[in-house]
Amino acid sequence: MFEHVLKIMESCPCGRRHTLLTEECVVALDAEEQMQAYIAAKGWRNPLIVADDNTKQFAPRLTALFPAKLTAVDGHAHATEIWTAKVGEVVNAERPDVLIACGSGSVHDITRYVAHEHGLPFLSYPTAASVDGFVSGVAAMTWHGQKLTFPSSPPVASFANPAVFASAPALLTASGVGDVLGKYSSLFDWRVGQILTGEPLCEELAALESEAIGELVEALSRRGEIGEEAYCEKVMNALQISGLAIQLSGNSRPASGAEHHMSHLWEMHRLNETNDGLHGEQVGVGLLAVVRTYHGALADGLDYERISEIDPRKVMDRAALEPVFRDLTDGILRENLPGGTPESSSLAKIRITPDTDRRLKEAEKLLPSAEAIEDLLRRAGAPTTCGEIGLDGSPAFLEASLRYAPYVRDRLTLLKVLMAAERSREA
Repeated sequence: MFEHVLKIMESCPCGRRHTLLTEECVVALDAEEQMQAYIAAKGWRNPLIVADDNTKQFAPRLTALFPAKLTAVDGHAHATEIWTAKVGEVVNAERPDVLIACGSGSVHDITRYVAHEHGLPFLSYPTAASVDGFVSGVAAMTWHGQKLTFPSSPPVASFANPAVFASAPALLTASGVGDVLGKYSSLFDWRVGQILTGEPLCEELAALESEAIGELVEALSRRGEIGEEAYCEKVMNALQISGLAIQLSGNSRPASGAEHHMSHLWEMHRLNETNDGLHGEQVGVGLLAVVRTYHGALADGLDYERISEIDPRKVMDRAALEPVFRDLTDGILRENLPGGTPESSSLAKIRITPDTDRRLKEAEKLLPSAEAIEDLLRRAGAPTTCGEIGLDGSPAFLEASLRYAPYVRDRLTLLKVLMAAERSREA
């Protein structure tokens, strides 16, 4: 798969020049020694390791090979403006020449944001195969309560040791599987954007993500045969490829669609006071709900007349949004109306053509059934219901989640189209 990445960079049929700032992506038992050599070659003398209370135990694997200072965030810390400020204070005091993210998703998002803010390079040292953000160039942050994605620094290199990330709790690896399987619906939504609005879609990047999903599914089917460490390594490879696809694309479109918007909504605590799910667990549960919705809607037949009459002014009605989003309503409106007017909404770009239905049905063939996805999640040990991740397990809660998740991003998904058509009719 990494050869496929190089091929895309050399020449891509889509006509775009895809760039990658990550120079090395190592998954090997001597990852720490390779990091040491990389740091020496760069001439860095004052690394700062960013970890959390759970992952700082792995820092001695690095400090035994080269001098580095350590700062640790709370073990339950999320990527917020609070923790980026605290790590930023340490950076100002210690003046490192490189940051090292030693941890999982939140640690990496905090580190990449701070690295970007301070103009510093950073290295990735993932301690669990749990999310796809290790080598991506965007940071998913909860910023003053709203879930936002910020352009940030990708790592200049990533060094992952199977002996480390395979020792992580099994639920973290299962979370990684959920994040990778989520690409089924994100790729479908990307194609929906292309079909309905003419949004550019790179077939090579879509194929790269599909290849990563396929290798993961094969590893899941042979888990007992290949052994747990090799299985975890396959999960990590798929996650790394997904992160590289985000970097090559310049945004998270290849790896984030309606399934991620469900997760983000739950993390914003607009419908729920708390949630216990890891990011990939939430993505997996969101994926299953979204896929059921998509197949059901397409089987019933889409009402293209209603879709063509979607009015963003009715959809982005403050009176309808404020009871749910409350103090975040202004931010939600800014996200969905990037130009400040209804015409700037992704919904305003929808154009129905005579072959729209045919193209959507062709795209649907790439989307597995809900039953197949549920089976994969279960085999990975991942949750499949809201109740399993500490959310309200009622049908009403899931219905509300599907209804309001599309407002988390301006990005066009089939879920956004379906809910906007319904809202336009009600208003």
